[in-house]
Amino acid sequence: MISVNHVGIRTGLTLLFIISLVFAFTTEEIEIFRLQKEVAKKYGKDMDFYKFLKLSKMKDSTSKEISKNLRKLSKKYHPDKNKKYRKLYERLNLATQILADDTRRKTYDYYLKNGFPDYDFSKGGFFFRRVQPKTYVLFMFIYLAASVIHYGIMVIQAKGNTRRINEFIESCKEQDDTSGLGEKYLLYKTSADDPGKQVQIRFGDVFIIEADGSRALVTPDSIPAPQVKDCMFFTFPYWMWYITIGRFFDTAKYGKKLGKASKSDEAKVKSNKKGKKKTT
Repeated sequence: MISVNHVGIRTGLTLLFIISLVFAFTTEEIEIFRLQKEVAKKYGKDMDFYKFLKLSKMKDSTSKEISKNLRKLSKKYHPDKNKKYRKLYERLNLATQILADDTRRKTYDYYLKNGFPDYDFSKGGFFFRRVQPKTYVLFMFIYLAASVIHYGIMVIQAKGNTRRINEFIESCKEQDDTSGLGEKYLLYKTSADDPGKQVQIRFGDVFIIEADGSRALVTPDSIPAPQVKDCMFFTFPYWMWYITIGRFFDTAKYGKKLGKASKSDEAKVKSNKKGKKKTT
């Protein structure tokens, strides 16, 4: 069970890392956001790249028409003709590159329709002010899918452990020359340097003899069947809770927190000591 929980925690952390990558903005997206922010700040919040480039067909303009439009604007705004237009021309050129590229244009149109993220340096750059419903649904889908995968891993682990135990039992029985009617002792080693463990075959059952002399029956029934409650859908939230503030409230497992003994407790100790002295 411990190994399964560890797998769940590792799987959860890995998926959280993947999710953070899924929701992280690409370099091209940040480039679009920055230019849109500059244009909106300079010319008004309703300004977009289509209006900024003064395209006659606006969103219906083709890539060729957008590229051709830049050559038209260059006649007036190229910095070689007037240095004061240097920054303006850089923006015009970048906006043209974005809209002339079909992939980047689709990205821009998506954010133009659904909204651009805000910018805050203290928050690490661009961010959405509120989580959109579709983003939350996507997160839940990934989390549910990860939980199903984790449950599948537990099932595979359980089957693998059961198979290994059955193979071990069969290999031991093959060396039993009593045909299951008596006792046979074997030495099981995992490597040449391993001191090994003593194995007892007694009437067809296989036992591992521990260092203290006790016997442990080797059986596939010792492998717990995977349960839904053990998958990361349930264990990961609990683990996150426990390693944060939950550990301050979980006193049931470890008992009461250590503190100064009360007067009633001290009185009980003294009375016990007196009782012991009288009996001696």
